[in-house]
Amino acid sequence: MFNNLLHCLKLTLITGILAGVSHLVYAGPPQHEHAPPPLTGVNNYKYKVGDKGPGRGWIFFVDYYDQYRDFTYLEAAPTDIAYVSWCNDMTNSILGAAGWAANAVGRGRANTNAMLAICSTGAAVEADNYKTPTTHAGDWFLPSEGELMLMYTNLRQAGVGGFTYNNYWSSTELVSIYAGFQSFDSGVQSANIRSYAQPVRAVRAF
Repeated sequence: MFNNLLHCLKLTLITGILAGVSHLVYAGPPQHEHAPPPLTGVNNYKYKVGDKGPGRGWIFFVDYYDQYRDFTYLEAAPTDIAYVSWCNDMTNSILGAAGWAANAVGRGRANTNAMLAICSTGAAVEADNYKTPTTHAGDWFLPSEGELMLMYTNLRQAGVGGFTYNNYWSSTELVSIYAGFQSFDSGVQSANIRSYAQPVRAVRAF
């Protein structure tokens, strides 16, 4: 009787192990909570890079992976809007537009707002005042260096947007009275003194 009981216990243990192995084999790959969507999801977006946007400009970024809470698209204005200095104030550092974080994609609006608190004329003012038949003043802003790089890579390099070969102002302050720009000729990023006149291409996020 004892041997029969021991045999039954062995069978139960083996059955349980096999069931566990079977579960592992057929459970499939682990599901990651923040895994990116499949590439087929691209077709679900209204606009793609290079399209004409609702502001009559050019779409140069689509947030396919939901990285940004406040917007899905970045649109460049249809044309250059000004050829001006970065800011008329040559004394005060604009802390809200300075530092490594101010380079990032998604920072153009915050940088521009920080500039508007200090500058009464210049690149940020021109960008903020810009409007098209389908948009209003205040809808547009001066792009960060990261946003300008995307604009150069996704539009200028594809021959879209009517850009010149000039250096375009960013909303990123680099050191003291110097601000960053994006060359739309060589593709490099560097800095100029804030009183120097360069072209402005505004951006909007939606």
